Amino acid sequence: MPNHNPRPLEETRAEITALDQQIQQLFLKRMVCSEQVAAYKLSTGDAILKPDREQYLLDTLGAQVPDNLRQEYTSMLKNIMRVSRKHQYAWMLDQEPNRLQLPLVPRLEAPARVVYQGLPASYQAQAVQAMYPSASMVSHVKTFEDVFRAVQDGQADIGVVPVENSTVGTINEACDLLAQYDLHICHSHIDHIANCLCACCGATLDTVKTVYSIAPALGQCQRFLKSHHFMQKEAENTAVAAQLVAQSGELTCAAVCSEQAAALYGLTVLAHNINDDKTNQTRFIALTRGLSTQPDDNRITLAFTLPHDKGSLSAVLSVCADHEVNLTEIHSRPIPETPWRYRFFADLEGSLCDPAVCAMIYQLSEELSTVRILGSYRISDSTEAR
Repeated sequence: MPNHNPRPLEETRAEITALDQQIQQLFLKRMVCSEQVAAYKLSTGDAILKPDREQYLLDTLGAQVPDNLRQEYTSMLKNIMRVSRKHQYAWMLDQEPNRLQLPLVPRLEAPARVVYQGLPASYQAQAVQAMYPSASMVSHVKTFEDVFRAVQDGQADIGVVPVENSTVGTINEACDLLAQYDLHICHSHIDHIANCLCACCGATLDTVKTVYSIAPALGQCQRFLKSHHFMQKEAENTAVAAQLVAQSGELTCAAVCSEQAAALYGLTVLAHNINDDKTNQTRFIALTRGLSTQPDDNRITLAFTLPHDKGSLSAVLSVCADHEVNLTEIHSRPIPETPWRYRFFADLEGSLCDPAVCAMIYQLSEELSTVRILGSYRISDSTEAR
């Protein structure tokens, strides 16, 4: 039967407050013990994370709790262990700051040589102009990998590629290349993208049968393209598609590209702003050979792999939360030749100049299989739709 005369809420809350104060004192004592453990491990070189020890405590202490509360108790105990490790890492890093080695180089603010994929009047070319308007030598290459290779080989100071679109998501090829090449992100720019359907003079929506463009641009315009029953074919770039259509002279061909590309290659705009999402935006990144940071950076990108342990990804997210670092995006990509293993890419708010960010990275680097800093940089945003 339900209790129709429950204990007054204020009495229960008073008891909870008293219990929380007791827990607080025990917590402070536990953190002192954590520092003592950290001091011992600092002197011996032992690892802070001891999975077997933690599992032993979870099993032993969890068995002493009633079944209906065991899951809640072990969850609390896991959190206590995690924040204890956080405190130990922070204490160690305070004692020996060089435990986190960041091979930083000065940021290249005014590069002379910038390279991008595609042709002039592509969205990448427009991003280069927005990011590095004073670059004295801007060149273009055929593929994304050519961009990475040009920077790595010293043929260019900066390479610009798209990495994410607000409609179709991550540009997977760019992310895979980030994992393959030893380059770093030093700047990022978000541009508003207004795709157009462009064709040779004399063409109409009725004459067009086949539409060319790069896969992400086609993906951004699926409702429009499917409504006209156009055949879709991939090109290397939006501007490459415009050039291809112009050179063909065919009234049955059209390109999804920018108005600038249509003007440059002598095409007529048959339809403006054909994106499914009229707020369509693409984020571009600038790549260079060295890792750099500035106090006004507002984004950090990490790549990491995880052990095959239950809850390992959740633990990473909890570490970010413990350090009060905001995670803005995370996605995974398969690791070649290792079926069902994945590399995670994460974007975080902050700068490598921030001690809290460095402490978080230090903890992750100690606890995960691999961690690589892909860049500390600032994101700029175009205010004008193209």
